[in-house]
Amino acid sequence: MAAEPARTIVVDFSRETGRVEPRTGFLGGLRDATPDAIIEPLHPALWRIGHQFRGRIADGLPGAIDRVGRLGATYKLVMSDLIGAKPGDYAAYELAVKKLVADVGPRTSAIIWEPVNEPDISHKPISGYYELYGHAFKALREADPQARICGPGFAFPNYEKYRAFLDYCRANQLECNYLAWHYTGWDPAAPEQQKWQLGRLRELLAEYPGQKILEIHCDEWGAGPDKPGRLQPGRAVVWFHYLENVYRVDRACRANWGGPDDYLGGLITPAGETLPVYHAYRFYGSTKGQMRVTTEGSDASIAALGSKTADRCEVLLGSVSEVATRVTLDLKGLPGDNPKIEVRLVRASNPEQPLAGGDIPLVKDFNPVRLGDGVRITLGRVEENQAYQILLRW
Repeated sequence: MAAEPARTIVVDFSRETGRVEPRTGFLGGLRDATPDAIIEPLHPALWRIGHQFRGRIADGLPGAIDRVGRLGATYKLVMSDLIGAKPGDYAAYELAVKKLVADVGPRTSAIIWEPVNEPDISHKPISGYYELYGHAFKALREADPQARICGPGFAFPNYEKYRAFLDYCRANQLECNYLAWHYTGWDPAAPEQQKWQLGRLRELLAEYPGQKILEIHCDEWGAGPDKPGRLQPGRAVVWFHYLENVYRVDRACRANWGGPDDYLGGLITPAGETLPVYHAYRFYGSTKGQMRVTTEGSDASIAALGSKTADRCEVLLGSVSEVATRVTLDLKGLPGDNPKIEVRLVRASNPEQPLAGGDIPLVKDFNPVRLGDGVRITLGRVEENQAYQILLRW
Protein backbone atom coordinates (compact mmCIF):
# COMPACT_ATOMS: atom_id res chain seq x y z
CA MET A 1 0.00 0.00 0.00
CA ALA A 2 1.33 3.44 -0.94
CA ALA A 3 2.33 5.72 1.92
CA GLU A 4 -0.17 8.37 2.87
CA PRO A 5 0.84 11.77 1.44
CA ALA A 6 2.29 14.03 4.11
CA ARG A 7 3.36 17.64 4.34
CA THR A 8 5.18 19.65 6.99
CA ILE A 9 4.74 23.42 7.21
CA VAL A 10 6.85 25.47 9.64
CA VAL A 11 5.43 28.69 11.08
CA ASP A 12 7.94 30.72 13.09
CA PHE A 13 6.17 33.27 15.30
CA SER A 14 9.49 34.81 16.37
CA ARG A 15 10.20 36.01 12.81
CA GLU A 16 7.96 38.95 11.98
CA THR A 17 7.57 40.32 8.46
CA GLY A 18 5.23 43.30 8.98
CA ARG A 19 1.63 44.20 9.67
CA VAL A 20 -1.08 42.17 7.96
CA GLU A 21 -2.89 44.03 5.19
CA PRO A 22 -5.39 41.52 3.77
CA ARG A 23 -5.46 41.28 -0.03
CA THR A 24 -9.23 41.21 -0.05
CA GLY A 25 -11.32 43.14 -2.50
CA PHE A 26 -14.02 42.85 -5.11
CA LEU A 27 -14.80 43.66 -8.72
CA GLY A 28 -18.36 45.03 -8.59
CA GLY A 29 -20.80 43.12 -6.42
CA LEU A 30 -21.68 46.12 -4.21
CA ARG A 31 -25.36 46.83 -3.66
CA ASP A 32 -27.50 48.68 -1.13
CA ALA A 33 -29.21 45.43 -0.14
CA THR A 34 -26.02 43.84 1.23
CA PRO A 35 -25.64 44.88 4.89
CA ASP A 36 -22.39 46.39 6.12
CA ALA A 37 -22.39 43.75 8.86
CA ILE A 38 -21.66 41.09 6.23
CA ILE A 39 -18.92 43.07 4.51
CA GLU A 40 -17.06 44.61 7.45
CA PRO A 41 -15.57 41.33 8.83
CA LEU A 42 -13.84 40.78 5.47
CA HIS A 43 -11.86 44.03 5.77
CA PRO A 44 -11.80 44.70 2.00
CA ALA A 45 -8.93 46.92 0.87
CA LEU A 46 -9.96 47.56 -2.76
CA TRP A 47 -13.24 47.82 -4.64
CA ARG A 48 -13.02 48.15 -8.41
CA ILE A 49 -16.29 49.37 -9.92
CA GLY A 50 -17.15 50.89 -13.28
CA HIS A 51 -20.77 50.74 -14.40
CA GLN A 52 -21.80 48.17 -11.78
CA PHE A 53 -23.16 50.75 -9.32
CA ARG A 54 -26.08 51.47 -11.67
CA GLY A 55 -29.34 50.10 -10.39
CA ARG A 56 -27.67 48.84 -7.22
CA ILE A 57 -26.62 51.96 -5.34
CA ALA A 58 -29.51 54.41 -4.95
CA ASP A 59 -27.16 57.37 -4.52
CA GLY A 60 -25.27 56.57 -7.73
CA LEU A 61 -21.53 56.86 -8.22
CA PRO A 62 -20.91 59.32 -5.33
CA GLY A 63 -22.90 57.05 -3.03
CA ALA A 64 -20.91 53.99 -4.11
CA ILE A 65 -17.62 55.78 -3.49
CA ASP A 66 -18.76 57.00 -0.08
CA ARG A 67 -19.87 53.54 1.02
CA VAL A 68 -16.66 51.89 -0.11
CA GLY A 69 -14.77 54.49 1.92
CA ARG A 70 -16.86 53.84 5.02
CA LEU A 71 -16.06 50.15 4.67
CA GLY A 72 -12.35 50.96 4.82
CA ALA A 73 -11.53 50.22 1.20
CA THR A 74 -10.22 52.27 -1.72
CA TYR A 75 -12.47 52.75 -4.74
CA LYS A 76 -10.93 52.18 -8.18
CA LEU A 77 -13.08 53.70 -10.92
CA VAL A 78 -12.99 52.02 -14.35
CA MET A 79 -13.47 55.13 -16.46
CA SER A 80 -13.94 53.31 -19.78
CA ASP A 81 -17.17 51.79 -18.46
CA LEU A 82 -18.61 55.30 -18.25
CA ILE A 83 -16.95 57.39 -20.99
CA GLY A 84 -15.64 54.80 -23.44
CA ALA A 85 -12.17 53.59 -24.40
CA LYS A 86 -11.78 54.66 -28.05
CA PRO A 87 -12.58 58.35 -28.47
CA GLY A 88 -12.60 59.79 -31.95
CA ASP A 89 -11.89 63.26 -30.63
CA TYR A 90 -9.37 63.67 -27.81
CA ALA A 91 -10.53 67.19 -26.98
CA ALA A 92 -14.04 65.82 -26.39
CA TYR A 93 -12.57 62.92 -24.43
CA GLU A 94 -10.69 65.25 -22.09
CA LEU A 95 -13.90 67.20 -21.50
CA ALA A 96 -15.65 63.92 -20.66
CA VAL A 97 -12.88 63.07 -18.16
CA LYS A 98 -13.24 66.46 -16.50
CA LYS A 99 -17.03 66.11 -16.33
CA LEU A 100 -16.58 62.71 -14.65
CA VAL A 101 -14.25 64.31 -12.11
CA ALA A 102 -16.87 66.97 -11.46
CA ASP A 103 -19.54 64.26 -11.01
CA VAL A 104 -17.39 62.56 -8.38
CA GLY A 105 -17.00 65.85 -6.58
CA PRO A 106 -14.85 66.23 -3.47
CA ARG A 107 -13.97 62.51 -3.51
CA THR A 108 -11.69 62.77 -6.56
CA SER A 109 -8.43 62.56 -4.61
CA ALA A 110 -9.65 59.64 -2.50
CA ILE A 111 -10.19 57.21 -5.39
CA ILE A 112 -8.00 55.60 -8.04
CA TRP A 113 -8.72 56.46 -11.67
CA GLU A 114 -8.29 53.67 -14.25
CA PRO A 115 -8.72 54.90 -17.84
CA VAL A 116 -9.29 51.57 -19.64
CA ASN A 117 -10.14 47.99 -18.70
CA GLU A 118 -7.77 45.39 -20.23
CA PRO A 119 -6.29 47.63 -22.95
CA ASP A 120 -4.31 44.79 -24.51
CA ILE A 121 -7.67 43.40 -25.68
CA SER A 122 -9.37 46.64 -26.72
CA HIS A 123 -6.33 48.41 -28.26
CA LYS A 124 -4.34 46.80 -31.04
CA PRO A 125 -1.74 48.12 -31.52
CA ILE A 126 -1.21 49.01 -27.87
CA SER A 127 0.16 52.41 -28.88
CA GLY A 128 -3.45 53.57 -29.20
CA TYR A 129 -3.94 52.95 -25.49
CA TYR A 130 -0.70 54.74 -24.67
CA GLU A 131 -2.01 57.85 -26.41
CA LEU A 132 -5.37 57.68 -24.64
CA TYR A 133 -3.61 57.22 -21.28
CA GLY A 134 -1.64 60.41 -21.89
CA HIS A 135 -4.82 62.38 -22.53
CA ALA A 136 -6.55 60.83 -19.51
CA PHE A 137 -3.62 61.76 -17.25
CA LYS A 138 -3.53 65.31 -18.59
CA ALA A 139 -7.27 65.85 -18.10
CA LEU A 140 -7.33 64.30 -14.64
CA ARG A 141 -4.48 66.42 -13.34
CA GLU A 142 -5.96 69.59 -14.81
CA ALA A 143 -9.23 68.80 -13.03
CA ASP A 144 -7.56 67.70 -9.78
CA PRO A 145 -3.77 67.99 -9.34
CA GLN A 146 -3.93 65.30 -6.64
CA ALA A 147 -5.76 62.69 -8.72
CA ARG A 148 -4.13 59.25 -8.69
CA ILE A 149 -4.05 57.20 -11.90
CA CYS A 150 -3.72 53.46 -12.53
CA GLY A 151 -1.78 52.02 -15.43
CA PRO A 152 -2.89 49.20 -17.73
CA GLY A 153 -4.60 46.23 -16.09
CA PHE A 154 -3.42 43.85 -18.77
CA ALA A 155 -5.59 40.79 -19.41
CA PHE A 156 -2.45 38.94 -20.52
CA PRO A 157 0.18 40.40 -18.21
CA ASN A 158 3.93 39.98 -18.22
CA TYR A 159 6.88 41.91 -16.87
CA GLU A 160 8.11 43.18 -20.26
CA LYS A 161 4.73 44.70 -21.16
CA TYR A 162 4.86 46.84 -18.04
CA ARG A 163 8.43 47.93 -18.73
CA ALA A 164 7.45 49.03 -22.23
CA PHE A 165 4.51 51.03 -20.89
CA LEU A 166 6.62 52.69 -18.21
CA ASP A 167 9.28 53.56 -20.79
CA TYR A 168 6.55 55.43 -22.70
CA CYS A 169 5.45 57.19 -19.50
CA ARG A 170 9.02 58.24 -18.73
CA ALA A 171 9.59 59.54 -22.24
CA ASN A 172 6.37 61.58 -22.06
CA GLN A 173 6.55 62.79 -18.44
CA LEU A 174 3.50 60.77 -17.37
CA GLU A 175 2.93 59.29 -13.94
CA CYS A 176 1.60 55.80 -13.28
CA ASN A 177 0.66 55.65 -9.62
CA TYR A 178 -0.49 52.00 -9.67
CA LEU A 179 0.50 48.94 -11.67
CA ALA A 180 -2.28 46.37 -12.09
CA TRP A 181 -2.70 42.95 -13.66
CA HIS A 182 -5.51 40.49 -14.26
CA TYR A 183 -5.57 36.74 -13.96
CA THR A 184 -8.87 34.93 -14.18
CA GLY A 185 -7.96 31.25 -13.86
CA TRP A 186 -8.47 28.90 -10.94
CA ASP A 187 -4.81 28.05 -10.52
CA PRO A 188 -2.88 30.61 -8.43
CA ALA A 189 0.47 29.22 -9.62
CA ALA A 190 -0.28 29.48 -13.35
CA PRO A 191 1.20 32.99 -13.87
CA GLU A 192 4.49 31.80 -12.37
CA GLN A 193 4.47 28.59 -14.38
CA GLN A 194 3.91 30.61 -17.56
CA LYS A 195 6.91 32.79 -16.67
CA TRP A 196 5.05 36.10 -16.64
CA GLN A 197 7.47 37.26 -13.91
CA LEU A 198 4.79 39.19 -12.07
CA GLY A 199 6.70 38.89 -8.82
CA ARG A 200 9.35 41.13 -10.41
CA LEU A 201 6.99 44.08 -10.82
CA ARG A 202 8.15 45.46 -7.48
CA GLU A 203 11.54 46.11 -9.07
CA LEU A 204 9.88 48.75 -11.24
CA LEU A 205 8.98 50.98 -8.30
CA ALA A 206 12.66 51.87 -7.84
CA GLU A 207 13.58 51.80 -11.54
CA TYR A 208 10.93 54.37 -12.52
CA PRO A 209 10.94 56.97 -9.72
CA GLY A 210 9.52 59.69 -11.97
CA GLN A 211 6.34 57.66 -12.50
CA LYS A 212 5.64 57.70 -8.74
CA ILE A 213 4.37 54.13 -8.53
CA LEU A 214 2.73 53.62 -5.14
CA GLU A 215 1.32 50.08 -5.24
CA ILE A 216 0.86 46.94 -7.31
CA HIS A 217 -2.60 45.40 -7.64
CA CYS A 218 -4.09 42.16 -8.92
CA ASP A 219 -7.45 43.51 -10.07
CA GLU A 220 -9.04 40.18 -11.01
CA TRP A 221 -8.25 36.69 -9.76
CA GLY A 222 -10.34 33.55 -9.93
CA ALA A 223 -12.07 31.53 -12.61
CA GLY A 224 -13.56 32.96 -15.79
CA PRO A 225 -16.91 32.27 -17.47
CA ASP A 226 -15.47 29.26 -19.33
CA LYS A 227 -14.65 27.62 -15.98
CA PRO A 228 -17.83 27.68 -13.92
CA GLY A 229 -17.92 26.74 -10.27
CA ARG A 230 -18.07 28.22 -6.81
CA LEU A 231 -14.87 29.48 -5.24
CA GLN A 232 -13.91 27.07 -2.46
CA PRO A 233 -12.48 27.89 1.00
CA GLY A 234 -9.16 26.13 0.48
CA ARG A 235 -8.55 27.73 -2.90
CA ALA A 236 -9.14 31.19 -1.46
CA VAL A 237 -6.43 30.57 1.17
CA VAL A 238 -3.91 29.35 -1.41
CA TRP A 239 -4.62 32.42 -3.54
CA PHE A 240 -4.08 34.71 -0.55
CA HIS A 241 -0.70 33.05 0.02
CA TYR A 242 0.29 33.60 -3.60
CA LEU A 243 -0.91 37.20 -3.69
CA GLU A 244 1.08 38.05 -0.55
CA ASN A 245 4.23 35.98 -0.92
CA VAL A 246 4.74 35.14 -4.59
CA TYR A 247 3.21 38.00 -6.59
CA ARG A 248 3.69 40.46 -3.72
CA VAL A 249 0.76 42.69 -4.59
CA ASP A 250 -0.48 45.39 -2.23
CA ARG A 251 -4.19 44.95 -2.94
CA ALA A 252 -6.33 42.49 -4.89
CA CYS A 253 -9.88 41.93 -6.17
CA ARG A 254 -11.74 38.69 -6.67
CA ALA A 255 -13.04 38.52 -10.27
CA ASN A 256 -16.79 38.77 -10.82
CA TRP A 257 -18.37 37.14 -13.84
CA GLY A 258 -22.01 37.79 -12.95
CA GLY A 259 -24.54 35.19 -11.89
CA PRO A 260 -23.59 33.59 -8.56
CA ASP A 261 -20.36 35.62 -8.48
CA ASP A 262 -22.32 38.86 -8.52
CA TYR A 263 -22.72 38.87 -4.74
CA LEU A 264 -19.42 39.75 -3.08
CA GLY A 265 -17.48 37.71 -5.59
CA GLY A 266 -19.57 34.62 -4.87
CA LEU A 267 -19.17 34.66 -1.08
CA ILE A 268 -22.86 35.06 -0.27
CA THR A 269 -26.20 34.08 -1.75
CA PRO A 270 -28.57 36.65 -3.30
CA ALA A 271 -30.45 36.53 0.02
CA GLY A 272 -27.30 37.52 1.91
CA GLU A 273 -26.61 34.07 3.40
CA THR A 274 -22.92 33.31 3.92
CA LEU A 275 -21.39 30.44 1.96
CA PRO A 276 -18.43 28.30 3.15
CA VAL A 277 -15.87 30.39 1.27
CA TYR A 278 -17.08 33.52 3.07
CA HIS A 279 -15.57 32.20 6.29
CA ALA A 280 -12.14 31.63 4.72
CA TYR A 281 -12.28 35.30 3.72
CA ARG A 282 -13.49 36.25 7.20
CA PHE A 283 -10.70 34.35 8.97
CA TYR A 284 -8.15 35.96 6.66
CA GLY A 285 -9.62 39.45 6.92
CA SER A 286 -9.82 39.26 10.71
CA THR A 287 -6.01 39.23 10.90
CA LYS A 288 -5.82 42.83 9.63
CA GLY A 289 -3.35 44.76 11.77
CA GLN A 290 -1.81 41.65 13.31
CA MET A 291 1.86 40.85 12.77
CA ARG A 292 2.57 38.53 9.86
CA VAL A 293 5.19 35.84 10.59
CA THR A 294 7.27 33.61 8.33
CA THR A 295 5.95 30.34 6.96
CA GLU A 296 7.97 27.68 5.14
CA GLY A 297 6.58 24.77 3.17
CA SER A 298 3.58 26.30 1.40
CA ASP A 299 3.04 25.72 -2.32
CA ALA A 300 0.33 25.73 -4.98
CA SER A 301 -1.57 22.80 -3.44
CA ILE A 302 -1.40 23.47 0.32
CA ALA A 303 -0.56 26.83 1.90
CA ALA A 304 -0.58 28.47 5.30
CA LEU A 305 -0.44 32.03 6.61
CA GLY A 306 0.63 32.81 10.18
CA SER A 307 0.02 35.93 12.28
CA LYS A 308 0.03 37.02 15.90
CA THR A 309 -0.94 39.60 18.51
CA ALA A 310 0.41 39.98 22.05
CA ASP A 311 -1.70 37.11 23.42
CA ARG A 312 -2.78 35.18 20.35
CA CYS A 313 -1.18 33.28 17.49
CA GLU A 314 -3.04 31.87 14.53
CA VAL A 315 -2.58 29.98 11.30
CA LEU A 316 -4.89 29.86 8.30
CA LEU A 317 -4.40 26.71 6.24
CA GLY A 318 -5.97 25.85 2.89
CA SER A 319 -5.72 22.96 0.45
CA VAL A 320 -6.53 22.39 -3.20
CA SER A 321 -4.72 19.07 -3.33
CA GLU A 322 -6.84 16.39 -4.98
CA VAL A 323 -5.36 13.86 -2.58
CA ALA A 324 -6.13 13.90 1.14
CA THR A 325 -2.93 14.77 2.98
CA ARG A 326 -1.61 14.50 6.53
CA VAL A 327 -0.36 17.98 7.40
CA THR A 328 2.05 18.64 10.25
CA LEU A 329 2.30 22.22 11.47
CA ASP A 330 5.49 22.99 13.39
CA LEU A 331 4.64 26.18 15.27
CA LYS A 332 7.87 27.72 16.58
CA GLY A 333 8.75 30.76 18.67
CA LEU A 334 5.51 30.90 20.64
CA PRO A 335 5.33 33.66 23.27
CA GLY A 336 4.28 31.37 26.13
CA ASP A 337 3.72 27.81 27.31
CA ASN A 338 0.57 25.72 27.39
CA PRO A 339 -1.64 27.64 24.97
CA LYS A 340 -5.31 26.92 24.62
CA ILE A 341 -5.62 25.53 21.10
CA GLU A 342 -8.73 25.64 18.93
CA VAL A 343 -8.93 24.26 15.40
CA ARG A 344 -11.88 25.07 13.17
CA LEU A 345 -12.61 23.42 9.83
CA VAL A 346 -14.53 24.99 6.96
CA ARG A 347 -15.63 22.05 4.86
CA ALA A 348 -16.40 22.34 1.18
CA SER A 349 -18.50 19.24 0.52
CA ASN A 350 -21.34 21.49 -0.65
CA PRO A 351 -20.05 24.97 -1.57
CA GLU A 352 -23.58 26.09 -2.51
CA GLN A 353 -25.01 25.34 0.94
CA PRO A 354 -25.13 28.39 3.23
CA LEU A 355 -23.00 28.12 6.35
CA ALA A 356 -23.40 30.29 9.44
CA GLY A 357 -20.35 31.14 11.50
CA GLY A 358 -21.77 29.33 14.53
CA ASP A 359 -22.03 26.11 12.52
CA ILE A 360 -18.29 25.81 11.77
CA PRO A 361 -17.16 22.70 13.67
CA LEU A 362 -14.24 22.44 16.06
CA VAL A 363 -11.70 19.74 15.22
CA LYS A 364 -10.82 17.48 18.15
CA ASP A 365 -8.21 15.07 16.75
CA PHE A 366 -5.30 17.38 15.95
CA ASN A 367 -2.72 15.72 18.27
CA PRO A 368 -0.68 18.62 19.76
CA VAL A 369 2.85 17.78 20.90
CA ARG A 370 5.25 20.10 22.77
CA LEU A 371 8.19 21.03 20.53
CA GLY A 372 10.93 23.10 22.20
CA ASP A 373 9.58 26.66 22.24
CA GLY A 374 6.56 25.64 20.20
CA VAL A 375 3.93 23.05 19.40
CA ARG A 376 3.57 20.43 16.70
CA ILE A 377 0.01 19.97 15.46
CA THR A 378 -0.88 17.14 13.11
CA LEU A 379 -4.04 17.23 11.03
CA GLY A 380 -4.53 13.67 9.92
CA ARG A 381 -6.60 14.22 6.79
CA VAL A 382 -6.70 17.60 5.06
CA GLU A 383 -8.94 17.29 2.02
CA GLU A 384 -9.31 19.21 -1.21
CA ASN A 385 -10.83 22.70 -0.85
CA GLN A 386 -10.88 22.66 2.96
CA ALA A 387 -9.73 25.59 5.08
CA TYR A 388 -8.59 25.44 8.71
CA GLN A 389 -8.18 28.15 11.32
CA ILE A 390 -5.77 27.21 14.11
CA LEU A 391 -5.89 29.55 17.14
CA LEU A 392 -3.50 29.55 20.11
CA ARG A 393 -4.37 31.76 23.09
CA TRP A 394 -2.79 32.45 26.48
